[in-house]
Amino acid sequence: MDQKIRILLADDHHLVRKGFRALLEELDFAEVAGEAANGQELIGLLRRGVKAEVVLLDYEMPVLNGLDTLEQIKRDFFGLKVILLTMLNQRELIQKAVEKGVDGFLFKNASLDELSEAIRRVARGETYFASEVTLTLLKPVQNPDQALLQHLTEREIEVLRLVAQGFSSTEIGAQLFISPRTVDTHRNNLIQKLDVNGIAGLVQFALRNKLI
Repeated sequence: MDQKIRILLADDHHLVRKGFRALLEELDFAEVAGEAANGQELIGLLRRGVKAEVVLLDYEMPVLNGLDTLEQIKRDFFGLKVILLTMLNQRELIQKAVEKGVDGFLFKNASLDELSEAIRRVARGETYFASEVTLTLLKPVQNPDQALLQHLTEREIEVLRLVAQGFSSTEIGAQLFISPRTVDTHRNNLIQKLDVNGIAGLVQFALRNKLI
């Protein structure tokens, strides 16, 4: 019989740990090598010589959270694989975990089959990400400026372009056939709508969004 994959569990909720332990005990290829209630306890187990191939690591833990624990494991315990467990499907969290070298990413409502697949893959040196995680990473990042631009009128965009190019209210008024006072009104509305700091902020916004 092949040697079993030794697993460490880290989660601050006792019932969650027991639930995962019960699932793991149904897998004939897995063996629970130890449990910890937070990242610091987990690191303590490893420093005391507890051997494992895979860590199932909760993200939200007191004392030392999942990301900080992941970083420490990858720095101090070469070859140990880490699967991060969470209920949060957030791009920033996933990206940070990937940057810190996570081997797998699972949601806590994962099925036994998915848990089994994830453990086998990462133990072989592969990576495993739940399908929802992949979809989150593939979603285009929403540029907050685009939402602001959609709320501007065509006239406001015209004024914004000209202000950013350094034209005065009188010059802009002459080009657009409106009074300088109307230009000032548009400019002030733009500053409020875009929540920027005066004309300098309007120029930066226009440059950032390639309006000039």
